[in-house]
Amino acid sequence: MEREDHGSARTAHGENQTPPVRRVRYNPAGSVRLPIEITTIDRIRRRGGLAEFAAPQRPDFEMLLAIEHGSTTHEVDFMRYDIAAGDALWVHAGQVQLWGDVRRLEGIAVIFSPDALPADVVALLRTFGAFARNHWADAAAPGGPFLSALSALAAITADSSGPGDPAPRAQARDHAATHAAAAALLLLAGTAESDASTVEVEPPEAFHWFFDEIERSFAEHRTAAWYARRLGYSERTLNRLARTHAGLSAKELIDRRVVLEAKRLLVHEQASVAAIATRLGFDDPANFSKYFKHRAGVAPGAFRDAQR
Repeated sequence: MEREDHGSARTAHGENQTPPVRRVRYNPAGSVRLPIEITTIDRIRRRGGLAEFAAPQRPDFEMLLAIEHGSTTHEVDFMRYDIAAGDALWVHAGQVQLWGDVRRLEGIAVIFSPDALPADVVALLRTFGAFARNHWADAAAPGGPFLSALSALAAITADSSGPGDPAPRAQARDHAATHAAAAALLLLAGTAESDASTVEVEPPEAFHWFFDEIERSFAEHRTAAWYARRLGYSERTLNRLARTHAGLSAKELIDRRVVLEAKRLLVHEQASVAAIATRLGFDDPANFSKYFKHRAGVAPGAFRDAQR
């Protein structure tokens, strides 16, 4: 499933060594494997024990928290958020997260695999910029539509059915849970806190294809020309799509993903700079260092030292 903390395991400035990041797989509780699990922060805390929250983790699933009581910090990919009652936090698959004091939090936790949502829902969430965001302050206020949708999801998944449950009933429950989760996420992504001026017309499929291909191939390919050939578009088209829907050139969008992964590896793993360069497709550590410094403003080793 998923758990972690950061209070004593990693301090941003005091520790000599950061604990290695731990990959966590989607493994819902119970005898029936649902595509979406709704539980509580207390249950995941007791299920894993506090030790599970003592180091950075990289889940392969989506995790949504609705905070009902308490406050702490939560770090996601080098961004630290102050979270409190009424807030929602959504950590996306592949991101590195570091909990604050998990003992101080109570609330709802929704965990689901990245492919649990219908494609049209994912497209709408992308339009709202939901996958580029982690924290929504005051979005989980009592009595609001987001929490109401989560309550509906909890009621559906609480209608427990065992392995011998008739297939149509199980399928109906799974579809209902998926639609309830989609409703909650869309309500969250479209909250009034989101600036309406930033919500754009849905990006065309070509942009989604480009974005997804970057996610698959950034460690092997870093040129816009390669992605253009791969997708059957011109570089000019990719640049137009990237600037329109991400505010960056195609090359800048690719580089941003490479640098993020480099930062994750530098801070959360003990591999040498040379080994990280190899993992990211660089044939020469010096080239990697120059590439990283040009885009991050600091050499890889200096970035690592500053984060420990």
